[in-house]
Amino acid sequence: MGYRFTLEAANTVANLTFGKVMSCYRDIYSSEESYYSFMYFLDEFHKNIYSNENERYMYSIRRIREVLHRYEDYKRPLDDVQYDDTLLLLHRDALEGLHELSDIFGRCSIKSLLLPQMRGSNKCNDEFMTSHRLLRELIHLHPTDSCLILQPQEHPHKATIFDAFPNFEVALRQADRWLAVFFWDGADDYAFVPIRHEDEIRYLYEIVKYERHPIGEIKRVAERKKLVSHYIFQLSDLHFGSKNVDIAERRLKSLIKKQLASIELEDDVNFLITGDAVDSPKQVTENDYSDFADFLEERSGKKPIRVLGNHDINNHGLAFFHGKQHIANIVGNYPKIEILEDAKVILLLFNSNTNGSFAMDEIGTAQMSEMGNLLDAVNNLNQYLLIAVMHHHLLPIPQPDYYDEKWYKKIIPNGFLDETLRLLDADIFMEWLSKRNVKCVLHGHKHIPFINEHNGIKVISCGSSTGQIVHRERGKTYMSYNLVKICRDAIICTQFAEEVFGAGAKNIRTEVIKL
Repeated sequence: MGYRFTLEAANTVANLTFGKVMSCYRDIYSSEESYYSFMYFLDEFHKNIYSNENERYMYSIRRIREVLHRYEDYKRPLDDVQYDDTLLLLHRDALEGLHELSDIFGRCSIKSLLLPQMRGSNKCNDEFMTSHRLLRELIHLHPTDSCLILQPQEHPHKATIFDAFPNFEVALRQADRWLAVFFWDGADDYAFVPIRHEDEIRYLYEIVKYERHPIGEIKRVAERKKLVSHYIFQLSDLHFGSKNVDIAERRLKSLIKKQLASIELEDDVNFLITGDAVDSPKQVTENDYSDFADFLEERSGKKPIRVLGNHDINNHGLAFFHGKQHIANIVGNYPKIEILEDAKVILLLFNSNTNGSFAMDEIGTAQMSEMGNLLDAVNNLNQYLLIAVMHHHLLPIPQPDYYDEKWYKKIIPNGFLDETLRLLDADIFMEWLSKRNVKCVLHGHKHIPFINEHNGIKVISCGSSTGQIVHRERGKTYMSYNLVKICRDAIICTQFAEEVFGAGAKNIRTEVIKL
């Protein structure tokens, strides 16, 4: 059985395929626009379903549409009314209809999603991935319920369009390798298989036809195509020595272990800490950080790479009359470069704590000049991807909804704190980065995960990996980290965050940065 869907309907298809009837129901009645979009989805269903049981399915679709149409006058978002059992009982027949619709997608034991290249990629001709012709050919192999084949009608403009599909993180991290097919079954087993041409797709679906348990065989096919991947695991603003960091540290270690378990053993991982490893530069806090650094080294086989933040060299991060910042270059031996030879990456490690007061600082012309000297001495420099690493932020970062200001920030005039946090020479430094063909900047400082861009340079902010924020909701946190995958012609950055201790880190953003 096959189904062609528009990108706008991807979330609906994912919810129905995985039996998330309540999620689908809430989406339909969340707004008038959502309601009519879903009715259009039903109207077009007969054009997009490919099966030898279409007549039976369309009888269900007509009945479901009639049920939902009764509530056409109910256009208020659910948030505007008291959502309780009374409302649920009112729409019980609608839920029954959605459950029946979900069964159409869920009845197949093996499910799959075709993944064409993203718009503008032009790596190879892949028009067949979205063609009616290909889907019809595959349906000849699976006309009934042996396999569900989901096909986008067009090329996606970003990979995260499909992230409502569970376990799709595996495919997101390899968006640089699309064309691909993502397979899964009801036992939560899944496989991601890059392909190059139509014959490979046909072979995969023949495996599904003839194998009793095809996912294992498909994984063996994928293994033959496996490439060693290179990751930068970015942590930031750990603030060892702060209140409750011991609880957060234990939780962070568990999240790191779980994240590494989703990465192949042969893949290469470098841990990077973008400043403020400690809350104040004291021996006891440095000892706490050292123990954590040993944990990271045990997991990756390499010492973590670290740049200094304002808290690493000043008590509570504040410098008065330049404080200790003038010695930061000497202590840290900045600037310096870290060459990741296997990944063909050079990390440009800057000290952003020079010549500033309070928490605002600068890179300075001396560092930019010396970094230029270091790069000029690298043989075959044009073969490497250059990534700048620092602590302070280069571009404004908006305050998210979950973020609450500390009490003292609420009484300080608007704009004053932003001035005391910013990098003083951000403009000239951005120009230096552009002239040096630096593609990406990794930093911390603001405790807010974000991805920004300026003149073609991606600026990636990591939040506090131990959740050092004040959340608007009591008892919540926002522990975050970045997983940056280095590919031949792209950087794939996935940002994760856990808002409730122990509830699990969620993918909050994935961005593919084309090189």
